Amino acid sequence: MKTATIIDLIVNSDVHTQSMNHIIKQQYISQRMRRRLRNEGIITVNDELATWNTLVHGGDHLVMKLTPEQEFSLSPMNLDIVYEDEHILVINKAAGVLMHPTSTVRDHTLANGVLYYYQETHQHYDFHPVHRLDKDTSGIVIIAKTSVVQHAFDKKHTHFYKSYDAIVEGKLPSVPVTINWPIGRKPGSIIERYCTNEGKPARTDITIIGHNTGLSSNSEQHFTHVQCLLHTGRTHQIRVHLSQLGYPLAGDDLYGGHLDYIQRQALHAARVSFHHPMTNEWLELSADMPKDMKDLLQ
Repeated sequence: MKTATIIDLIVNSDVHTQSMNHIIKQQYISQRMRRRLRNEGIITVNDELATWNTLVHGGDHLVMKLTPEQEFSLSPMNLDIVYEDEHILVINKAAGVLMHPTSTVRDHTLANGVLYYYQETHQHYDFHPVHRLDKDTSGIVIIAKTSVVQHAFDKKHTHFYKSYDAIVEGKLPSVPVTINWPIGRKPGSIIERYCTNEGKPARTDITIIGHNTGLSSNSEQHFTHVQCLLHTGRTHQIRVHLSQLGYPLAGDDLYGGHLDYIQRQALHAARVSFHHPMTNEWLELSADMPKDMKDLLQ
């Protein structure tokens, strides 16, 4: 069974002798992970097996590994990598790909593909998504390579500036729109959401990029290309807000769209900007809109 490296560091040479626990607390390790490392971790100091009670000195090489709590099978996948370093992997996810296995789908999810990529590139990391996209939403997904990096995103309260490309049915007036409608789970459904005063706050800024008219055999269909900037991250937020506005996403039959022109909701996570939690570098990443959405605008 494979193990994943959680910590691999050279202790600062200026550091005096310290306990293992004190060193670990400085590495953005959650309390739950510290417990697992203490009870189940494989610990080495200068390539020698060590324990939680081993004292660590300046200049020591400390490595901690854990067996993953859940292992996924490996599935070859043509990953569109937007950015990668030793801490994070940023993928332009294709529409139709689940983020991770479910009780009924065990293979060919993004998790299976990323783990296969790690094996092929001799990287000993796990799959820790920082955020998620619906199966039929394409675009940028940020994956932390270790639980330490994932926890650092939370610990530092990293703010993401996330912008989506969307194509709605109808001719939306060319004026900026800000939607501030709370969203909650629709009664009687485990999937569908709706706008309700009992829901959680949700804000979406909408900018109109352009209009186009697609012709079918017996009708004229208007489409509007919009850019959506999220200030909150509610489930189905863009889909619900635009549907409530009266302009559902093309292909989003759950919220009033039609499948005549595209076979999935026309939504793409196109841009994300944030401070890297480990290096503090400001990153601005983007992914082109896929062909099935571009075809609606041709």
